[in-house]
Amino acid sequence: MSASLALLAAGLLAWPSSATARRQRLRALLPTAAPARPRRTPSGPPGVRRRWTEAVAGGLVTYLLLGGGLPAGLLAAGVVAGLERLLRRSGAPPGDAEQLGRDLPVACDLLAVCLQAGTPVGTAVAAVADAVPGPLGERLTAVGGLYRLGASPQRAWADVAAPVDALARTVVRAGESGSSVVPALQRLAADLRGSARSRTEAAVRRAGVWVLAPLGLCFLPAFLCLGVVPLVLGIAGDVF
Repeated sequence: MSASLALLAAGLLAWPSSATARRQRLRALLPTAAPARPRRTPSGPPGVRRRWTEAVAGGLVTYLLLGGGLPAGLLAAGVVAGLERLLRRSGAPPGDAEQLGRDLPVACDLLAVCLQAGTPVGTAVAAVADAVPGPLGERLTAVGGLYRLGASPQRAWADVAAPVDALARTVVRAGESGSSVVPALQRLAADLRGSARSRTEAAVRRAGVWVLAPLGLCFLPAFLCLGVVPLVLGIAGDVF
C-alpha cells in the first residue's frame, strides 16, 4: 500500500501542470527566431583587404623608385587609386549580361542539335533550358512555357532582352520564312564566339597597356631629371 502511494505521488509530481503544457504548446506553435546575421567587420571582406594591400604595395614601390618627395607621393597616390580600380574590375563577379553572352553560343548549338533531330521548337527550348544553368536557363524556361501554352513564336520570344534577342530573331525569322533554323543557329553561334574572341583580344591589349603604364610613370620623371633638365640648364647657362 505504501509503495502504491509513493508511485502515485511521484506520478503527480512528474505530471506537467496546465500552465506548463500551455507554454510548451505555444512554444511549438511560435516560429523559431532566425539566426543573427554575422556582422561585417569594418576592415571589409578578405578580397577587399587583399586588393588594397596590393594597390598600396604598388604605390609604395613607385614612391621608393622615384626617391620620395611630394611629387613622388602624389604619383604614388595616383598609382594606388589606379591599381585598386583595375584590381576591382578584374576581380568583380560576372554580371548577367556577361554570363548570358558566355552561355548563348552553347545554347544555340544545343538548340540546333535538338531541332535537327526533329524535336518541336517548344520542347527543344525547354530541353535546352534544363541543360543550361543560370539566367539564360531561366529565360529559356519562360519561353518554353509559353510555347507549351500555345503562344505564337513572336509572343513566346517577345519578353527576352539582349543578348538573347539575337536568338529570338533567328528563331522567329526562320519560322516566318519557313526555312530551316538549324544553319541560322549554327551561324549565330559562330558569330557570337567570334565576337567574344574579339572582346577578349581587346581586353588583353588593354591589360598590356595598363601593365606598362606604371613602368612609364617610373622612368619618365627619371628621364626628365637626368636627360632633359641638365640640357636645358646648360643651354640657359650659355645663353644668359
